Amino acid sequence: MNLGEFIAKYYGKKVDFDGMYGAQCVDLARQYWQDVWGVPQPEGVDGAQEFYTNYDKKPIEKKYMERIECAAKGQPIPAGAVVLFGASTTNKFGHIGICINTEGEKINLLEQDGFKQDGAKIAQWSYDRVLGWLVKREAA
Repeated sequence: MNLGEFIAKYYGKKVDFDGMYGAQCVDLARQYWQDVWGVPQPEGVDGAQEFYTNYDKKPIEKKYMERIECAAKGQPIPAGAVVLFGASTTNKFGHIGICINTEGEKINLLEQDGFKQDGAKIAQWSYDRVLGWLVKREAA
């Protein structure tokens, strides 16, 4: 399955990969890693931002995924990369979504909102809280 097929399959649907806490942003990322990247699931997290902040402590993630730091607003993010956002005043867990493309300082993502529980959708984000992104390692 590729990114386009993944979007077509899950757009508008609630993805609850682990069967806990409803349709969270992390659930959509885990489904993507399984369906598109075909890699083992990384260890558990207490919030989406931990896939970035605790990367060095996650051997499965380090073996199958490469962490790229966001060096500047507007830095191109490859389509299919999994983008990680830091916490905000209203969300201590951060956020995770799948990059469709970037347009200047805007990122178009396939995402899920665990607070709204409204299923997978396309949304546009700024780079303000981007920590970085994960890409699949070519040779795992």
